[in-house]
Amino acid sequence: MKIEISSDVEPKVEAKGVSLTPSSPFPDFLRPTAEECRAARDALALLHGEPQQHKHNEPGPAAAAADSLHTHTQQTVLDSLVRTILSQNTTDVTSHRAFASLKAAFPGEEGWKAVLRAPPGKVEEAIRMGGLADIKAERIKAILATLLEERGKICMEYLREMSDDEIKAELSRFKGVGKKTVACVLMFCLAREEFPVDTHVWRISKSLGWVPAKASRDAAYEHLNVHVPPDVRYDLHVLLVEHGKRCPRCASNGKPRKESHGDCPLRNLKDLASKSKLKLEKE
Repeated sequence: MKIEISSDVEPKVEAKGVSLTPSSPFPDFLRPTAEECRAARDALALLHGEPQQHKHNEPGPAAAAADSLHTHTQQTVLDSLVRTILSQNTTDVTSHRAFASLKAAFPGEEGWKAVLRAPPGKVEEAIRMGGLADIKAERIKAILATLLEERGKICMEYLREMSDDEIKAELSRFKGVGKKTVACVLMFCLAREEFPVDTHVWRISKSLGWVPAKASRDAAYEHLNVHVPPDVRYDLHVLLVEHGKRCPRCASNGKPRKESHGDCPLRNLKDLASKSKLKLEKE
């Protein structure tokens, strides 16, 4: 039986020794400006609360997007990668449950070895609530097998010593690990200056005119990582994701997953950006 995979399950990205540092596929498209990015970040932070930088263990009202699965830098790189794979084509809550179920089914220091040795059906059952269990289980087991064969142990902590381009090349060789997944591991786990483009960021960026209307998600990623200033990438990503879940104007099909926090501040983004630019010039 042929299995259809939706566009959110990321295809393998070829990496043949070429730098994977993004360059814009739209060189004449000059938005977003740095002022727009900072104005959007500040406006969304006022609405949703300040995101916690790379933390998930300090709950509070200011943690706007603290339900993100990847905001804990103390997790292992392999855990972060698997969590991100499990998040494809499902909600944060569901993928969190799938990861917790997987760790409960295969606990302890030998957990990943047990996952690798286990029959595919047992792994699939553990992550079934996250959807596409057969595909995700196969891809996770393939990564574990490759690590054991090539490095003699199932561990990805060696990535912490690599450059961003080296990490992108290393991770993108695995089937199902696309640009968004790699960017999430880089930013959320390794605290690198990346700007992942998920479905919320992609949709809102097109509506704001930050990327061409027909831009693919990968093309949007490449363009936005050129134009979004590194110092606001983390905050802006987290806030756009949260906004996409709550704003009736910006949510998919106008149907937000969460309760609205108030009027959308992105309606007047250009005005906000102009005011921000004037303020900086006066200073």
